[in-house]
Amino acid sequence: MTEPLTESRSATIVVVDDQPVVLDFCRTTLERAGYKVFTASNGEQALSLFEPNRSPVDLALIDIVMPGMSGIELAKRLEGLNLSVRIVLMSGYAPDDVKRVIGEHAANYRSMWKPFEARALVQMIKNALDGDPPKRVFVEAGRAGRKLTRSSAARSER
Repeated sequence: MTEPLTESRSATIVVVDDQPVVLDFCRTTLERAGYKVFTASNGEQALSLFEPNRSPVDLALIDIVMPGMSGIELAKRLEGLNLSVRIVLMSGYAPDDVKRVIGEHAANYRSMWKPFEARALVQMIKNALDGDPPKRVFVEAGRAGRKLTRSSAARSER
């Protein structure tokens, strides 16, 4: 990416991913687009960014598959804390695998599939912030009878 993304934004975004290269790419890209960005490498760290004494967060960009607390679990916890935060899920695994884990309500969530380009990331964030908040209803991942892990998803990508 050679030209800066100069559109001014004032929203605060939390990016959660266990891969440092993804955190750095998203942070750099979104800051260049004018957003205030915080990063977390796991669900517990991300939750601390949503404490009442912190500045409000407008959107959380969350990797679905992470060690410890999954992105789905984190999103459920965030919804319990702050119903106004918008959530965008991201994954490097096949959409069908992710839909199986999220369940029948997968269409209620904005999703990005890694790898993505800087402009696609900025556009997704803009769309998520500008649009009406989705009506999200989580179902337990176990209800689908499967849990998506790095090893199970890697098998399905082959």
